[in-house]
Amino acid sequence: MCCADQPRPFTLCASILAADFAHLAQDVQAADAAGVDVFHIDVMDGHFVPVISFGTGIVRTMAALTRKPLDVHLMVEHPLAFVPELTALGAGLVSVHAEIPGGPGEALQTIHAAGLRAGLVLNPETPPEAALPYLPLLDQILVMTVQPGRGGQLYLPGSNEKIAAVRTLLQTHGSKAAIQVDGGITPRTLPAAYDAGARRFVCGSAVFGGEIAHKVAALRRANSI
Repeated sequence: MCCADQPRPFTLCASILAADFAHLAQDVQAADAAGVDVFHIDVMDGHFVPVISFGTGIVRTMAALTRKPLDVHLMVEHPLAFVPELTALGAGLVSVHAEIPGGPGEALQTIHAAGLRAGLVLNPETPPEAALPYLPLLDQILVMTVQPGRGGQLYLPGSNEKIAAVRTLLQTHGSKAAIQVDGGITPRTLPAAYDAGARRFVCGSAVFGGEIAHKVAALRRANSI
C-alpha cells in the first residue's frame, strides 16, 4: 500500500490586499478558520511605489478581526514615521525595503528597539548581497518575486535561483533569518520556491476570491511529498 502524502510545513501569510474590502471581516474570518498562519498587510505611500493601498489604520482593524500575527510590509520611502503607530497598534513583524533613500539601517534598528521583529525586502533587481550589512538585525528577508506595488502578477523567472542565493548567504553568515517570498505564489509555484529555501509564503489571490477554505487546502496539498 502506498503511503499518504506527507505535508511539508510552511508559514502561510494571507495578503489582505487581495481580500474583498466590502466583506473584509468575512474574508478574514474565513481565512482564519481555513488555517492561514499570518495576515500580511501591504502599506503603500504612492511614492516608493506608484500605488496607494491603505494606511496604518488597517492594522487596528485587523487586530480587531483576528488573533493571528500581523506582518506589515512597508512599501514607503520613510518607514521611520510609521514605526511608533505600528507598535501601538499591535504589529508583530515590520519589513522595510533595502532600496529606500538613505538605506534601511536606522529603520531596522528602530523596529527592533520598539520590540518588533524586523524584515528586509529585496526587490527583484536587488542582489542578495544587499542584505549583508543588516543581517544581525534581521528576522526575515522578503524576496519579491514580482515587482512591488500591485497584486495579481506572475511569478518572475529566476526567482527560485535568487531564493537559493539568499539561503546560501544566510547559511554562510550563520543567520537564522527566515526567507519569505511575495508575488505570484500559487499551488504551482510554491513547491519549487520551498525547495529553493523559502519557508514563509505571502499569498493574495491564491487565498482570497472564491472558496477560501478550498484555496488554502490546495496550497497546503501542493507542498506535500
